[in-house]
Amino acid sequence: MSRTDGVQDHEAGFRIRRIFKRIKHRYGSVPLSARIRALDFELLQLSEKMNVHTARSGSVAPKLKELAQLKVAVMVGCPF
Repeated sequence: MSRTDGVQDHEAGFRIRRIFKRIKHRYGSVPLSARIRALDFELLQLSEKMNVHTARSGSVAPKLKELAQLKVAVMVGCPF
């Protein structure tokens, strides 16, 4: 059980539901991290803009993206 469940679908306003729809389209479901960021709409909006920008093809080489993700996971102690 997590400390917070974040914003659930039935609690989300129109703008948050639109962002959740884009996230769900990209990942298949809305992860808990996005639901927690939705507690602060501005944070959710800015993180979504950052994700869209970095996921755009051609902005960063795919191998470099993968290496950066792996390095960050090691730095924060991610178990998977």
